[in-house]
Amino acid sequence: MKKVTLLLSVLLGCAASGWAQTSVQVGLKTGVSLAVLDGTLNQETSFKPGFHIGGVLRMRPSKHIAVQPEVVYSQQGSDNKIPVGGGITLENKTKLSYLNFPMLVKIYVGDVFHILVGPQAGLLLAARQDGQVGYSSGSGGSGFRTENLDVKRDFKSDVSLCGGFGADMKNGLLVSARLNYGLTDINNSAYIRQVRDSYGIGGIHNRVVEFSLGYMFGSK
Repeated sequence: MKKVTLLLSVLLGCAASGWAQTSVQVGLKTGVSLAVLDGTLNQETSFKPGFHIGGVLRMRPSKHIAVQPEVVYSQQGSDNKIPVGGGITLENKTKLSYLNFPMLVKIYVGDVFHILVGPQAGLLLAARQDGQVGYSSGSGGSGFRTENLDVKRDFKSDVSLCGGFGADMKNGLLVSARLNYGLTDINNSAYIRQVRDSYGIGGIHNRVVEFSLGYMFGSK
């Protein structure tokens, strides 16, 4: 993290040197996300599709550097398969909703294409477990128990590191792909945390791949 902080400080310092000629633009973006929770116990997780939407502010003090803070609503979580014995596997989804605040530095290769990097703070808005949450069998029959449970108490907000690439077209169109790599353990269950600590197991982390389209208003 110290190296990342130092890199961002240098890049922001370079940007500040040309701040008097900064071009400021605002825009909107949306797109699809592929999210998974890394580090879950006793279950197989896979990427869950979702969407994101938000606003963009781009400050470009020079031809080669821009600073871009964003506010983005993001659907995250994972698709889950949980074996419970006897050949029975529960299938459900962990649905997390975040309001993310990326602070990105964009480094341009030419006038259009760029790479981007920066930290992101994510505020947890909601969390639900949707699908098969249990299985019962008996004289009256057997079957899965399906529910849509509020599990917000089991998760929390996070901090991520973002990295990716994209293109800022002259006509205002924005295209980008990025990885949001969660750095914070978002597990907020005391019991699960105790189990993890006793076995020396790490935490649960957000992993999100975003593909975005947007439009930037203002002078080009």
